Amino acid sequence: MPSQWFITQNEKRLGPFSLESVHDMFAAGAIGPNAWFSQDEVVWSDNEEFLRNWPDTRQETAVGAELIPVSPVDSGDSPDNASSSTGTEALTDPPAADRAPIIERDAILILGRRRAGKTIYLATLYNTLWKAVRGLTMKALSGPAHELLMSIVDQLKRGEWPEATLGTRQLEFLVDDGVQKRLLVAFDYSGEDFRRAFVEEDTNPPQVKKLLNYVDRAAAVILLLDPAVAVSGKHSEVVDDDFGMVQAVERIRNWQGGHRVPVAIALTKADRNKELIQSHGTAPEFVLRHYPALARTLQRVAVFPVSAVQEVPDGNGSTLPNRDSMPINIDLPLVNCLESLKQTERRRERRAARRSAAAAQQESYRLEQEAFVRGNRRLAVIMTCVLVLSLCTMAVLYMLMTR
Repeated sequence: MPSQWFITQNEKRLGPFSLESVHDMFAAGAIGPNAWFSQDEVVWSDNEEFLRNWPDTRQETAVGAELIPVSPVDSGDSPDNASSSTGTEALTDPPAADRAPIIERDAILILGRRRAGKTIYLATLYNTLWKAVRGLTMKALSGPAHELLMSIVDQLKRGEWPEATLGTRQLEFLVDDGVQKRLLVAFDYSGEDFRRAFVEEDTNPPQVKKLLNYVDRAAAVILLLDPAVAVSGKHSEVVDDDFGMVQAVERIRNWQGGHRVPVAIALTKADRNKELIQSHGTAPEFVLRHYPALARTLQRVAVFPVSAVQEVPDGNGSTLPNRDSMPINIDLPLVNCLESLKQTERRRERRAARRSAAAAQQESYRLEQEAFVRGNRRLAVIMTCVLVLSLCTMAVLYMLMTR
């Protein structure tokens, strides 16, 4: 169960609050400079000590990307009614009793609406890292998974589009950055399942339940957004990318360990959409302009313009994959997520080391106290013996002198 914090200020004790809610109140200016914080009636700290020892892990600076510096929205909640909620509950969140406890977050999830290019992105990413000689590499843990992704790459090189995903597929990989090897599970699913799960809220189909289970065990998430959809897409497409993505992120954030899950945004088809993005300034500014609710929910997120494959006209008003395509920034969202996971692990190790050092210091103090008590007992026994012996000696001398 997450630790609960109480805030004492203006002679009032407020709470309990989650750690995330306390930081949200800091951001909203609801906590005064003379406030004190207590945790389980054991830990007491002032503002400076609290912020130093219990930082907001949701505000980590992403690595290798432009960032959206979005401040948390002031929902109008006072400290008296603040809670661990983000202000709006995701409608796709079933009651806690209906969601199994997270055993381990081991999945890297690529989220995107129908025709967002999830399969092509994953295949191109795998092909790039499979052929890498140094740095980050990626290896499928099964032959069928390797063959599936490489066959998609082969189709793209022949100038053919692969078939749309018809069902959910689980693909397991070993990712190696030269220092650490990590098991990651990627999930490819039908785009229609995304709409059912996060827009239509139809959670009964088995494939939707699988997708929601994958979301709940996500260790990192890459959101695929097509900039052209935000500007000129159909209404249903815009709703999927805007409202649907917010619902998905809120489901992640509102569940066990979800506030630590790194999220990166990949703006797809960067070659085709380059001028469109630049017309809004930078990639983060584009996201702020067209996905304000998503940016507000994520608060601070890395944005990467990427291109898995370039396109050429087919002569019939459509396009085909360019056989000489060169991936653009295809691995940066994954690199960013992995670096964020490393930062989280390093913080966890430092906290564990501090707790271990504190426990060792406490044990040392206990042993010193016990040794001090034992020493005092021995001294008391010796002094008692000396006193008794002295009294006996004096008694004998007195008896001899009075004869």
